[in-house]
Amino acid sequence: MADHRLVLAGGYESPYTRKMRAVLRYRHIPFRWVLRDSKWDDLAEVPVRIVPVIVFPDADGRCDEGRGEAMVDSSPQIMRLEREYGGRSVVPGDPALAFIDALIEDFADE
Repeated sequence: MADHRLVLAGGYESPYTRKMRAVLRYRHIPFRWVLRDSKWDDLAEVPVRIVPVIVFPDADGRCDEGRGEAMVDSSPQIMRLEREYGGRSVVPGDPALAFIDALIEDFADE
């Protein structure tokens, strides 16, 4: 069965996974939650085994059985969501505020 939603894989205890779940919920972007390394984790492999992992659908709209484009690191994931999905944004519209937002995000994310 094809599932055209994004897939978010992570751990319950991971603050970065919680951050990405909050961003996806706030932006109203449909996603399927998968506990990383569980029996439901049939996602594509990533170069570095960290969480969270977001899998974007492939050309056929598939994110399961190792298909789709998987990426790690919450900051680039957020920027890609901003580019590819319209609607509610987590980035301020004012360029000066957007710069400060990016600066705080980069500083606080490490």
